Amino acid sequence: MLTRKQLWRAARDALLYVSLCTVTFIVCFPLIWALSTSLKPKSEIFATPPTLVPRTLTFENYEALLTGRQQYYHSGPQTAPSGPTPAQFFTRWFVNSVIVTAGSTLISIVISTLAAYSLTRFRYWGRSVVPYFSLLGYMVPSIIFVFPLFLMMVRLELTDSLWSLIFGYVSITLPFCMWLMWAFMRSIPIEIEEAALIDGASRYQVFRQVVLPTALPGIIAASIFAMIVSWNDYLFGRVFINSLDNLTLTVGVMLFFEGTHVDWGLLMAASVLMTVPMAILFMALQRHLVAGFGAGAVKG
Repeated sequence: MLTRKQLWRAARDALLYVSLCTVTFIVCFPLIWALSTSLKPKSEIFATPPTLVPRTLTFENYEALLTGRQQYYHSGPQTAPSGPTPAQFFTRWFVNSVIVTAGSTLISIVISTLAAYSLTRFRYWGRSVVPYFSLLGYMVPSIIFVFPLFLMMVRLELTDSLWSLIFGYVSITLPFCMWLMWAFMRSIPIEIEEAALIDGASRYQVFRQVVLPTALPGIIAASIFAMIVSWNDYLFGRVFINSLDNLTLTVGVMLFFEGTHVDWGLLMAASVLMTVPMAILFMALQRHLVAGFGAGAVKG
């Protein structure tokens, strides 16, 4: 026989779990609906009343995107498009997004980690105000940087290339990454490095074998931020890139809108393929945010 206190605790826990499940479902509903729509045949997408679970499961939308053979394009009668279809470029856009995201993240993390280590371990004039100026640069809306960066890319002859996007995204992600790494480096005890130096390790060995493992949670957090910003950005990709071959996913999927006709099946499939990689990456890395604390101090 349960006591009143146990019943109250069980009811409280049940209410908490139901509330969490409800909020999670509401937050994830757009992705669930996109996944459901992408798996429906064209005739079922506009069925009334709409259904969350497809009556007929089909992968033709994903096949059209991954193979470039678009089976249908308009929501009305079948009409062959006069030019190349967006589905023919989807895999190219996906690769471009991966290259740009990986490149900008790598550059931001390398520079911000080295800068944060310098700011927290060496003494020189102005080192106490640099992180705050860096954070101030992140607070400025990115649209302000578009025009001067575009003129810079024109002078460097990098327009309509992936390098222009990489450098553009670095200008957005680097300030915050450097501030985050600076705040994290400050929390690493300097006594650990001093002990390694006394044992005969060089400054490079201390940085590689002690500081980097200890700073792993901060590096992963900054990497996740840089990847999300670079992967989801639309503004720089719209301004810097003109050719279809060099577009990224965020800009390319807008081409699925053709006048008053929208191929919702292809659009939802493209949205799912855009969202799932980052979601999987975040779920795979989030455990390191906690597990990495103190790892360098133990292993070093």
